[in-house]
Amino acid sequence: MFRTRLVSTVLVAVAPLLSGCVGDEPTVALLVAGGTDPGSRAVDVEHFTDRVEATCDECTVTVYDAEGDAAAQKSQARQAEASSADVIVVVPVDPDDLETVTSRELPVVSLGELVPGSDRFVGLEGGDVPDQAGSDLEAARDVLLGEEESMTYVPSRAMSEQAADVAVAFLAGNPVPDGEELDGVESWLYEEQDVTVDTLTSVLVAQDVVTLDALCSGATEKRCTRLGLR
Repeated sequence: MFRTRLVSTVLVAVAPLLSGCVGDEPTVALLVAGGTDPGSRAVDVEHFTDRVEATCDECTVTVYDAEGDAAAQKSQARQAEASSADVIVVVPVDPDDLETVTSRELPVVSLGELVPGSDRFVGLEGGDVPDQAGSDLEAARDVLLGEEESMTYVPSRAMSEQAADVAVAFLAGNPVPDGEELDGVESWLYEEQDVTVDTLTSVLVAQDVVTLDALCSGATEKRCTRLGLR
């Protein structure tokens, strides 16, 4: 049985298909929706790859960015399979569009939204990933300034790490415990959080989503001081 440690990470945008094989190492293909697709909020690519690195010495992670293009993602799924990926983790642009793309032998883990035919799923209890303009930091600063009453925090780090654990478990042939069944698929569901000005620090700062310095700099500095955040 292999141990865990990341060998390489490759970012593949909407580009010509790769030729040949990615190598002899066990390979995780991470397909991200990219662009402005709401589903992109479900994945933290850095933490996904870091988690694989912490649990798989011999694994290679290849990241495909569809840039919000469902047709491109379909091609990338076929590309990943042709390039000898051992497991696919997908943040779908259009879940239904990917149902018949890969063979039954290649494990597929859905992240964010459930792709029909997936072997495992990591998502939200509330269903679809909510849309949000800008980053969590930008949304938090809007709430702090009173431009928005609240924002919805999606625990992308925890979801990404869980998806990485599931993918590595497939590679190692080990089960991942504590899943629950959703539409016949073993799943791990997380709760999104409604964040207001009163819970910005207890949720976002406490969970290292944003720093207090970043939240309270520039235009928001006086507001933070008034609210006793600094």
